[in-house]
Amino acid sequence: MSLHLPTFSIIVPIYNSEHCLFQCIQSILNQTFHDFELLLINDGSQDDSAMVCDKLAEDDSRIRVFHKPNGGVSSARNVGLDNARGQWIGFCDSDDWVLPEWLNDFAQNFSGVDRVCQGIRFDRSCLSGSNGIKDFVFEYEGTVSQLLDRLFVLGIVGYTMTKCFRTSFISEYNIRFDHRFNFREDEEFVLKYLTYCSKVRAINKVGYHYIVPDFSSKYRTENNMYD
Repeated sequence: MSLHLPTFSIIVPIYNSEHCLFQCIQSILNQTFHDFELLLINDGSQDDSAMVCDKLAEDDSRIRVFHKPNGGVSSARNVGLDNARGQWIGFCDSDDWVLPEWLNDFAQNFSGVDRVCQGIRFDRSCLSGSNGIKDFVFEYEGTVSQLLDRLFVLGIVGYTMTKCFRTSFISEYNIRFDHRFNFREDEEFVLKYLTYCSKVRAINKVGYHYIVPDFSSKYRTENNMYD
């Protein structure tokens, strides 16, 4: 009997996220598109995140849990990439959540292209003095250069959570997140991946709800490729 390979591998890096982790995971499990595996990477959490992951994995066979010493978000995502079995790879952060059609909108649009990009909903309600919610979305199909123009203008070049990636490209070209970077590391990963793409697509759908953090408190130091 052959092992079924899922359409998607969804990678979630986790560090001390017990307060929001259930909502994140449940939003993925509640997708209208069911053919996926969910890789939960516990990056040395010191709260009860590990317990939450293990308990949910007992109840749903699509969940695979990996526990590792703390090494940062890049190293956690790389553990997911090393163990992904799906044809396409998606990402979600543990303090965010996804809308029910997130995966289905990807699946309906990846034929004939090397990468699909969705819109993103920015939620600033957790920031002091701000309660704004704004969607960033556009529609496009064509070459990488023109897609990048649009992404740079909107400021969403990174945000891997709004994109799906061919696993075959990531494996063939050994594309990984750079451990040296803790800030805009997703942007560096996206640019490396796009180096090997011929045709890309952006769809006029929003599937990801992003909780905008207080960057001044989240990052004591910002190491990124631009430095």
